[in-house]
Amino acid sequence: MNPVKTILPSLLLAMGAVLVYFFFSKLPLPLQQALPLLPYILFTAVILMAFYYNLSGLFYFSLACFLAWVLLDHSLLLNAQAMNIAFIGILLVVVLIGVLAEKGLMTYSAWLSHTLVGMVAATSYGLWVRQPTWLAAWLHPHILPSSWFESTPLGQSTWLLLLFAFAVLILIFTIQQKRQAFNAIVTLMVLALSFHFKHNTLALSLTAVAGFMTLLFSALQKSWHLAYVDELTALPGRRALEERLQRSLGIYALAMVDIDHFKKFNDNYGHDVGDDVLRMIAAKIGQVSGGGKAYRYGGEEFTVVFSNHSADEIKTHLQALIENVAATPFVVNRRKNQKPKGVQVTISIGLTDSIHKANAQQTIKVADEALYQAKKKGRNRLQIKA
Repeated sequence: MNPVKTILPSLLLAMGAVLVYFFFSKLPLPLQQALPLLPYILFTAVILMAFYYNLSGLFYFSLACFLAWVLLDHSLLLNAQAMNIAFIGILLVVVLIGVLAEKGLMTYSAWLSHTLVGMVAATSYGLWVRQPTWLAAWLHPHILPSSWFESTPLGQSTWLLLLFAFAVLILIFTIQQKRQAFNAIVTLMVLALSFHFKHNTLALSLTAVAGFMTLLFSALQKSWHLAYVDELTALPGRRALEERLQRSLGIYALAMVDIDHFKKFNDNYGHDVGDDVLRMIAAKIGQVSGGGKAYRYGGEEFTVVFSNHSADEIKTHLQALIENVAATPFVVNRRKNQKPKGVQVTISIGLTDSIHKANAQQTIKVADEALYQAKKKGRNRLQIKA
């Protein structure tokens, strides 16, 4: 996941919400009247996306934003203690979902997430109904000066818990760069801003809209990733290659890359080790010099496209790739009681370019023919065909 591509849309949406807030009176009247309905529309869209893609994280994050907006916009939280209970309950759900691995929304493996969320919700509701006297003392300890919290209904314990949750989620996102953690951070920001703007209907609605749009954009990014990126190797897949070639203008070189004797390797060492080989080769191909863009074509076959180059201009880069792969030992250890051993993995490459080719399909076909010739001549080599 690219952190910049994930964070930048959220920042743009936040800036857009700020601009709308300051220039709201200048908007056309129909748009002003439609704003109160927009959170309902966006919430419905995000929930539908969560069910469609079977994402529990997206479901709970959108539900958390919706609950905060509804409870505050309709003044259902009438006292500070009720606000703190609701805030902490929603916060704990967001942190739990942000930390736990995505297990789906409607799957048996998601039982742990649903159980923990149910327990937090039940406990929060029980405290909300009873509001025990000891809770007030816990929410407002004399740790920091009370004057710091005069403008907020949230107690010191609530704010400290929020800051701790932010720190944990930011650390997880920095280390693992998982979209789930980033969505949790966005949701916590929406919660904090919502409770801060509890008496400002416009700011409250715009905060909810920005949160829902960020989650919706995240779902769209997820769907794009599933459609265009190969999960095993993290390289763009065949669909991305086809669209790239459809948009290509001018001359380009195209190489078909195949792992030598991959079926035999799988039979000898197992598919798990075979997957490790695919990941290793994909990483090497992704680092090819000469400006090539690597794709996983299917199985053990990859494609590399070099824009604005002929085959003769980039053959040295592909030959260097072949030598680099052959010189990299792959460590195999089938059983724990065996010593690790290194085995050699090699690749064969068929290369051509788009010169005098009718279309992309013909270019791929010629590169495939060149790859077949490379294998026929002994593998671990580059074969060029005009």
